[in-house]
Amino acid sequence: MSTCKNFVVAAPADTAEYFATITLATTELFVSVHVLDLVDKTAFPIKTNQFIDKFMEECETMQESITNIMVNLAAAESVETIKNFTILSTLPERMKNAKVISEIFHGKIHGWCKAIFVRIDNEGPLRRVLFFVENVNEQVSRIEEQKKLLEDSRERHNIIITSMNEKIYTDSLSRVMNRKYFDEKLSSQNCQALVMADIDLFKGINDNYGHQCGDEAITAVAAMLHSAVRSMDCVVRYGGDEFLISFKGIAPHVLKKRLEQMCAAAGKIQLPSYPNVKLSMSFGGTFGDGIVSDMFSFADKALYESKKKRNCVTLEDAPKLVEISATKKKKVVSNL
Repeated sequence: MSTCKNFVVAAPADTAEYFATITLATTELFVSVHVLDLVDKTAFPIKTNQFIDKFMEECETMQESITNIMVNLAAAESVETIKNFTILSTLPERMKNAKVISEIFHGKIHGWCKAIFVRIDNEGPLRRVLFFVENVNEQVSRIEEQKKLLEDSRERHNIIITSMNEKIYTDSLSRVMNRKYFDEKLSSQNCQALVMADIDLFKGINDNYGHQCGDEAITAVAAMLHSAVRSMDCVVRYGGDEFLISFKGIAPHVLKKRLEQMCAAAGKIQLPSYPNVKLSMSFGGTFGDGIVSDMFSFADKALYESKKKRNCVTLEDAPKLVEISATKKKKVVSNL
């Protein structure tokens, strides 16, 4: 007997009976408990039931019995996993450096369960193990619930980040991407074509009709450009009445046709508050697989050429950005 400050620790009078009672009480945590002797090939049940007994009686060997129990307990999707886990001949190797090994599986009756092997012998070759089947459905359900809460939290976080990015990188007037987005994000991205565009004689619109008319024109043009491109493309209000469009995965002839359509669409824009104002746009673009910032000067030069005539499209072939070509740049001009 030993003493502590607040209580006395003593062995019960009938130690064997006491520990037998404790053992049986402990087994309430498990669906089944067996002591397996790997040398004698015997299984001693500590906790079982009529179904498990039936599965064991149907077989001649301990391995067949264990396999039969687990195959009948496990749901179809877990059968192969639990069959492999309960191969007794591989236990000595798998438990060479482990006191306990376990495998979670989905059961037909109890839901989520855990099969557990616990080494009994502290020294020498592995001979005897405790084999438990534990019902962990409640624990797994809690984990799944926590995972769901975490996923919901991440989703809310992503929504907040997306909303913040939209506020940071969206132009408040035109509702397309802004110059900050170009500088911090788009300029370092890859594209197949880059286009600059602006509204012809925009200063005259502001001077003659006022800045509210100019704002309405910018909003209408931005909506037209955004509706004319694909989700993989990007429209940016670069500054004032100037826009930039990056295209991914687009062929030169498709790009030319698309820009001609945009140019024509600009001429059809009607401003509800200013029905007498007629718009036109100039487009300058460059085609060549490369980084947006590297292609910018070519698109800007093409726009400069278009603005000499107004209401037209100019395309310049950029030199190859990986292997610079010495060939002369080709220029395509479409007047609308």
